[in-house]
Amino acid sequence: MVKLKFLSPILLCAALLACDNTPKAEKTVHLAPDGVFSAALSEHYALLGTVEGYAELWQLTPKTLLHTWQHTDASNGIIEVAIAGNEQFAITAERNSIAWWRITDGQLLGVWSLPEISAASLSNDGQFALIGLKDKAIYFALGYGTTLYAFPHLQPVTSTAIALDGRYALTGSEDATARLWRLDNGELAHTWRQQNKLATVALSADGKYALTNAALSRTQIWRTATGRLATEIGPKLMTVSAAVFSPDGKYLVTGRTSQRIDLWNTATGKMISYWRPVKDARWRPSAATILALAFTRDGKKIYSLAANGYLQRWRK
Repeated sequence: MVKLKFLSPILLCAALLACDNTPKAEKTVHLAPDGVFSAALSEHYALLGTVEGYAELWQLTPKTLLHTWQHTDASNGIIEVAIAGNEQFAITAERNSIAWWRITDGQLLGVWSLPEISAASLSNDGQFALIGLKDKAIYFALGYGTTLYAFPHLQPVTSTAIALDGRYALTGSEDATARLWRLDNGELAHTWRQQNKLATVALSADGKYALTNAALSRTQIWRTATGRLATEIGPKLMTVSAAVFSPDGKYLVTGRTSQRIDLWNTATGKMISYWRPVKDARWRPSAATILALAFTRDGKKIYSLAANGYLQRWRK
């Protein structure tokens, strides 16, 4: 009998892959063979910030490239993108500018210059953007081109989220804090201190739960009403690159920088399932970061998009 430790690296990888019994994707599409810098997903669309420096909006079914967007110089690159929950509007952000688009016809609705953009989210109706900057986040009324609120931090804001019901905004920063803000008056509701700079924040659709993950840290789920910890998920040293709650808030799906997707029970924090997205070459050990995730409206399926440009659909 040949022992596994005497196999060549290629045969060893093949043997390990053959034993991988994780569920397979229902659908796999390579939207961007050269890879992407940023991505956003909804039930019907994928918005990519390509390595070429422009944005592409794809219809998922049937697969169709609807729009190619660029608002200044392609050399600047699209570092952040977002799709509104109603799927009517989108935003794209370069380092020093942000643009607002209408999805139906691809019309550019506005462009604004802002210094050192580091994160961006879009409200459910597509009328407001939460934009992370070097020492604060601003809640920006796109239709009027004005800032409604400024949410201060001590260092750059790395991640943002807006609850679909419009009650809360959540910001995470390099200052190792996540801060929950009320959108009816702009006041600070809670501050959650972390061990490292924030990697990802997310809010459930009804605003009842907030997720925070600092780089190489535990992932925590908080009750927004009280600010108290509801549960912790995952290993102690995990960096979450994308996260989204199911429409009913009962489930949470997270993506890792190591090209893995995990499905969790929100109430208990227990893992339900996990998936390993496709690699460019299965025998290589390298992995692509999961950039975006989305549930379908019925909560039964999940879309993922990785930095290698692969879009995949999974059954929950």
